[in-house]
Amino acid sequence: MTMGDGLRRWLFSPVPVPRPGERGMGAWRWRRVGGVFLIYLGYAVGDMTTLHDDAATVVFGCVVLTGFSAVYLWALPLAVFEGRRGYRYPLILGMTACIAVYLPIVGGGGLVMTVYLAVALTLLLRPVVSIPLVVAIAAVDTWLPAHIAWWQVTGPQWSTSTPVLFAAIAMHGIRAGTRNQAELRRANQEIERLAKEQERLRIARDLHDLLGHALTTITVKAELASKLAARDPTRAADEMAQVATLGRQALADVRATVAGYREVSLVTELAAARQVLAAAGIRAQLPASGDEVPGQLRELFGWVVREGVTNAVRHSGADHLRVTLGPSSIEIADDGRGRSQGPSTSGGIVRAGMGLAGLTERVRAAGGQLRAGPAHPGEPRPGFRLRVDVDPVDVDAADVDAAMVGPAADQAVHVQPVELQLEDVVTSRQERGNQG
Repeated sequence: MTMGDGLRRWLFSPVPVPRPGERGMGAWRWRRVGGVFLIYLGYAVGDMTTLHDDAATVVFGCVVLTGFSAVYLWALPLAVFEGRRGYRYPLILGMTACIAVYLPIVGGGGLVMTVYLAVALTLLLRPVVSIPLVVAIAAVDTWLPAHIAWWQVTGPQWSTSTPVLFAAIAMHGIRAGTRNQAELRRANQEIERLAKEQERLRIARDLHDLLGHALTTITVKAELASKLAARDPTRAADEMAQVATLGRQALADVRATVAGYREVSLVTELAAARQVLAAAGIRAQLPASGDEVPGQLRELFGWVVREGVTNAVRHSGADHLRVTLGPSSIEIADDGRGRSQGPSTSGGIVRAGMGLAGLTERVRAAGGQLRAGPAHPGEPRPGFRLRVDVDPVDVDAADVDAAMVGPAADQAVHVQPVELQLEDVVTSRQERGNQG
């Protein structure tokens, strides 16, 4: 895309319309922020009291300023942030009318309202329309006051027109940033949706490949056994024995598949952490590999990396994160504010969140200890540290496997409920078959 194409696209780009449920500034946030800047209308009030002694004119001016402020704070955010596009032109006409009736009766101080009109034009109209209007408003603010004697001003009024241009430029920047954020958010949502669909298709395909042939064979043999039950009981019993063998094999295949979906790798989690932290703007100091970690601890440490990085991105507001690996320990430290709760160890359930609670159970089942708390206890410096230590003497592959599929799996937020439900159904069917 050439520069000319980009400029043309920007000039004629429509006003961004928020989608239902899409996060943004919102009407109430605009009112809180915009209400502060209405203090600039105090210039009009000071000019009004200087030019007029009669109470009627002062009251009229105050009423017009109040109505203008109400339109700016109430109607404008509805049109911009809540998609009520029908408010656009009545809103612009209303703000213009307030200025038009104020100036000939109260005085030139009302030109300060054009700053807010420029903001409304920038947010509500395409740049190809709003830019000429804003330039025209700035020209009127600069040259008109000197030609009206009773306004008691002389020379070009740059102090009035310059804020109009600055406000319009600032709103164009905010509008462009809002558009880019909305497009990026929608693109990420679409990518996430497509990834979920692909994962569902993959799971469905794998289960179909695993169970399709086995269940078809089981059905055929069961039907054959039912037909042979009366005239050839021995062969019918042989067919049912084969059905039981096929069922056990299918069950083993499903369990292996589900376990594969749960597998967490330390190397994979470190690579994913590098990408996530970079996207979040957090400088990362990560080990190049996890070769020094024993094989039976790599999956557990992978869960630690996933939970620590997730908490840092979501809750800490950190600028830097460091992961330190040892043969029997892992530490994740950042310079953020950390979780809302204080330090905790594996001696009790961590109340900072279900992710840490599940991780605590995993570490405890592996015979280790988890510590989560300030990185610099007793010091005012910010920082949060998550550390897991496992006694090398107590490390056992069976214990680590139990940590991966034991009670912690039910509490950890990273394990997908669909997988748990599938394994529970398969297990219950096996138990009913044994009882039968």
